[in-house]
Amino acid sequence: MAISEIFKYIKVTNIIAQCCLITSISVTVAISVLLHKRNRKKQNENITLTPLIVITGCDTGLGYSIVMRYLNGSHSPNQNYSKLFNGLFNHNKLKIPSKIAIVAFCLNLNSTGAKYLFQKSINNTNIELFIRQLDLTDKNSIKNGVTFIIELLENNLDENGKHNKYELHALVNNAARMVMAEYEWQTIQMIQQQFEVNVLGPIMLTAQLLPSFRKNKGRVINIVSHCAHFPLPGISVYGASKAAMYAFTTASRIELENHGVNMISFFPGSFYLHSAIMCGEQRAIDYIQMHKYMSKEQLAYYGLYFDAYQNYLSSIDAFINPPETTIPRTNKIYCYMDNALWAVHPKAEYNVPEPWRYRIYSALACTLSTLGLHNFKDKVVRRFVATPKFENCIET
Repeated sequence: MAISEIFKYIKVTNIIAQCCLITSISVTVAISVLLHKRNRKKQNENITLTPLIVITGCDTGLGYSIVMRYLNGSHSPNQNYSKLFNGLFNHNKLKIPSKIAIVAFCLNLNSTGAKYLFQKSINNTNIELFIRQLDLTDKNSIKNGVTFIIELLENNLDENGKHNKYELHALVNNAARMVMAEYEWQTIQMIQQQFEVNVLGPIMLTAQLLPSFRKNKGRVINIVSHCAHFPLPGISVYGASKAAMYAFTTASRIELENHGVNMISFFPGSFYLHSAIMCGEQRAIDYIQMHKYMSKEQLAYYGLYFDAYQNYLSSIDAFINPPETTIPRTNKIYCYMDNALWAVHPKAEYNVPEPWRYRIYSALACTLSTLGLHNFKDKVVRRFVATPKFENCIET
């Protein structure tokens, strides 16, 4: 064999050897990476974080009822929902964990609802409950609430003492303020309070928790109202605040979807008989304040109509349930809220069905508005709210 051929053979052999060596190294590295990922995945699967839900406005109404339901252990993952619910959501898997923690924010820790929650939480093994005070009209109160949540997330370790115990799963912006009165009667303070509690406060609270939501891929559920679509006289300011909240939720949902945060609009339907939003005690205070700040001209002009309006609203008080009464278990609101909280892929909007009377009037008003028959639409709306007529009450 010629010397040149020997060198060629050696050269080819070296190239083959180098290729084999590179291949073996690559395979070894690939296997090591796969094993590392597999071990890491197993470790992560062994880390079970407790989802933390934050709910505002838990003194009464929806917030109070949701928390009480969890305290009673009525949130079983294997609930038998109604046919309507299964028809709407059976394609969307609900993933309800066995361990849940809730931060229940109340405006007044001395309220009946807050006291009932505290008593019920003693020695309760269904959930972990933290009851704290929150005033959405106070920036410092919001800051203190956020600080408590962040410390809860960062300063609590699991049973092994190696990993965080909680992850921020959801925020339910439920607290609300509503003044039932004609717009002209309401004081500046009342108007500001409704926007602070219903819009500005929730926006601030959500914004300060967004870093945690981005990290945990959580969701924000904003409780809006049918008034955002179907504004009603007597609650024009409240309706405006809910319309603003709906607009914020809709637009911010698009902003945050790329960051893994779900922004959800939740229309709860009618449960006003189980909410302090129509509390007669607060309404009496509001009407005293409105009367106090009315001008002489306004007092003379509205006269008996102002009193008749107040008396009309007072007639509802006999049907309002005590604040410690929860929303009936048969209410579909719980099915929809479970889906909003625990669906693997939650919907952008949830609309709890309204009573037939509302749906008929709403459809008729919408149709008349589309046809440009606004005068007829206004008459339909006026009949729906059934408030006293001005011309029948003014002093002659």
